[in-house]
Amino acid sequence: MKKRLIIVTIIASTTGVILILLASYLEIFFPAKNAFYIGVFGDAILSIIKGLGIALITSALINALKYFAENAETLIRNDFISILKNEELRSIKSRIDHALYFRGRNYDEDNFYTFYEKEISSLLDSYYYKSYKTFIDCEFSTYYIKKTIRKQLEMINAGKKSCTTKIPFEASLQKVNGFDMNDLYQIKKFTIDSKDYTQEINEKLTICDNSNNSTDEYCINASTSYEVAFEHRCQIDMIIETIVPIDDTHFSNKVTVPCKEYSITFKLNNPLYKLSWYSFGFSGNHKDKLLYEIPLKDALEIGFKEWILPGDGVLIAINKKV
Repeated sequence: MKKRLIIVTIIASTTGVILILLASYLEIFFPAKNAFYIGVFGDAILSIIKGLGIALITSALINALKYFAENAETLIRNDFISILKNEELRSIKSRIDHALYFRGRNYDEDNFYTFYEKEISSLLDSYYYKSYKTFIDCEFSTYYIKKTIRKQLEMINAGKKSCTTKIPFEASLQKVNGFDMNDLYQIKKFTIDSKDYTQEINEKLTICDNSNNSTDEYCINASTSYEVAFEHRCQIDMIIETIVPIDDTHFSNKVTVPCKEYSITFKLNNPLYKLSWYSFGFSGNHKDKLLYEIPLKDALEIGFKEWILPGDGVLIAINKKV
């Protein structure tokens, strides 16, 4: 902006001086009471030329003085920033950030704030979860736990263009005696904006037994995804049933994009067990301020009061009462 103002000021001032000199020269060349005198009409034209020159010089000086004299509030109120280019806005922001956070401090240019400012800026041009709600209902048997997991997601596209993302369905499971591996992970419902895609997602679902190639107890891998494109807003509703051994007592859940309203309700339906939980991620480390817990009959609801970041979530454990 400063460079542009200097260029405009120089051009306007130079043009003004040229017009004044031109008018003065013409007055000398066509003086009154001379054979070449151009008359009253000519005098009026010369006056207009001289006036334009003076006006250009004056306006250029006034604009330059206003630029250096006006405070930030006046510039913003007069919509100063709307005429700036992106490069100029970034330059101003960088200087403001430095004045706010790094004045008088020994920080490199490649600092913690700069790194995360770039990361967060990239998130602003994508989508976020306006709400992310999870409901888990447990059914206990002698040797296994059946979990019915329902997730209701509301996604908002914050960017200017249509948004495309993939909804993942993934789980690593243990074998359970008496059950085929295809029974361990089942997608019972999948809708996008109330339109049913349950059959399509089940046709894409793959469940593999990797026990021959791995010593990991969690050798059953279920995975697929569904690509979703939306302009402004999208609602996802899914229900998944899993079967795990009775000693597989942990459940974790985290978000992959910024989320405004996050909650998880875990229902045991068994008085012999209780729940404990742990939050993780950046927001999880501020649980005293951001997290809330609502004990329910044989259940527990946990949620975040404010925005959470990608990687934030909770880990829930099922414990047998002593």
